[in-house]
Amino acid sequence: MRGCATEEESHDRLEMLLNLMPQTGVFWIGGDLGYTNDPTEIVVFQEIELPERRIVKMILRLRMEHVAYPHIAQTIALLDRYYTAAGIGVDNGGNGLAVVQELLTLDKYKDLALEGRLRGYDFGGMTTLAVRDGREIRKRTKEYMTSLISGALQRRQVVFPVNDLEIEDQFTTHTYTLHDGRVVYSKGNDHIIDAVRCAMLAREQANLDLVGEETVSLSPLVTEPVFI
Repeated sequence: MRGCATEEESHDRLEMLLNLMPQTGVFWIGGDLGYTNDPTEIVVFQEIELPERRIVKMILRLRMEHVAYPHIAQTIALLDRYYTAAGIGVDNGGNGLAVVQELLTLDKYKDLALEGRLRGYDFGGMTTLAVRDGREIRKRTKEYMTSLISGALQRRQVVFPVNDLEIEDQFTTHTYTLHDGRVVYSKGNDHIIDAVRCAMLAREQANLDLVGEETVSLSPLVTEPVFI
């Protein structure tokens, strides 16, 4: 992105680098938006209806290094213009909060109508799943995100590119420990996983919002959950 003097130049360069084609279908976007010294990972999943089950398939993974948050916001906006995502989830820490604010408040992104589709997540916080008898049902956000991936993997409802060895490396080396009854996940080699976490939770919450309509949940299996 160096040398882009204007917003139009940066937009044109992003469009050229991504080489996107307009798509039809149901798509979900997730992003782990790092600081300047951390990579940003953005993933795009497509929902596919098979005869025996519904799956989500990763069709795009984008890694950005040393990219400032205005360009990250521009990238997510560009992806949404091509995919019209049903839901977009990003981490709300670091650059994430600034990106969410730009996308939701700047006039140049108003036409995307991201309110309600774009969600920022605090990995250390709690997520409200439902309200029953006036009481909120809540779970720790990062643990719940991880359980969504675990359940989907167990039921073979999520598909990753077979030739993307970095995804395989991160998922097979990601570990956790228990500390005072809480799950603490290993850090460092997990940026793709965090992006997937955000996409899966955005999908789950969008499904839960469809009151009165048929929804598909990727909630984990009750017995023998797999932690990734």
